Amino acid sequence: MNQQYAFFEVKDKTLFLKGGWVVENVAFIKKNLLGLVGFERVDISLINEIDTFGGLLICDSFDKAKLCGNNKKVESVVKLVLQNTAQIPSIKKKSLLLRFSIYLERKVKDYVFFLNFLGKSTVDFISKISDFEFRAFAKDIQNMGVGAIGIVGVLSFLIGLVIAYQSAAQLKQFGANIFIVDLVSISIVRELGPLIVAIIVSGRSASSYAASIGLMKVQEEIDTLDTMGVSPYTLLVLPRILSLFIVMPLLIVFADIVGIFGGMIISNLILNVNFAEFLERASRVVTIKSFLSGIVKGPVFGIVIALIGTSEGFKVEQKTESIGFHVTASVVKSIFSIIAIDAAFSVIYRWLKI
Repeated sequence: MNQQYAFFEVKDKTLFLKGGWVVENVAFIKKNLLGLVGFERVDISLINEIDTFGGLLICDSFDKAKLCGNNKKVESVVKLVLQNTAQIPSIKKKSLLLRFSIYLERKVKDYVFFLNFLGKSTVDFISKISDFEFRAFAKDIQNMGVGAIGIVGVLSFLIGLVIAYQSAAQLKQFGANIFIVDLVSISIVRELGPLIVAIIVSGRSASSYAASIGLMKVQEEIDTLDTMGVSPYTLLVLPRILSLFIVMPLLIVFADIVGIFGGMIISNLILNVNFAEFLERASRVVTIKSFLSGIVKGPVFGIVIALIGTSEGFKVEQKTESIGFHVTASVVKSIFSIIAIDAAFSVIYRWLKI
């Protein structure tokens, strides 16, 4: 027997509701209600069991005027549900101005917290420098620097390949094969190398910083450090800032070399520019100024990523789901900040004619 017939039956344009309209059956009944058509009245006399969930389903699904049949128990439950539903105040939709005000208030609080975090960190870096742990600093260089070499190398190599491959057809058409060297080398050294490294480090390091410090916050280890008179800023923030300050330029140099190598392979295969020709021209077009303009971005990106990641960790509240929210926020904010700072660097370089 089809389970649907245990709850419905349409006869002479009347829908007979049957069986137990209780919470255990609500999901099945609700699903099959959608397929019922061709009735003008709803008879409740055959319902033998009902609770408030079933009563609420009847009120939501059928017009009260269409209900018929004699069933005192069902009528009392439906009446109870209708009385309580009428007492529930409707939720007012927030106006656009109110939503914007809430968003603005949240952003202002974010900036105030970050400035407060910067102030406390700076004071503790100076006054409690003895809390700095060289072991944590060395471990962070290993994790965030050496550990990132693999993914930085693969992505930089692929970016070099893609740039050269996409440009090769146009350059070959105009007989300007050798200019692939200028295009690949300068774009990677000045812009793409630093940007790729910064985005990868944002994804790895900022999220890791926010998660590890956030977990310490949930487990009240930060409060314990404060109680012991140890500065959590000097102990947890300073090693991470210094490690990324040192590691970022090195990763950028590595990304530049691997990315250019990827471009060299495509240039050799498609444009017949061999490695010797590529390197000879690259040594002339990539000036020291261009090379340093990309490297200089590294320490700035590193400091920003470390500050955002650690500050989001300190924002975590005493509940585990808060960690996930702030880990995501750390990655989004650090990537946004990096792109904005890179744009600012472009304007400054243009202004300085670099």
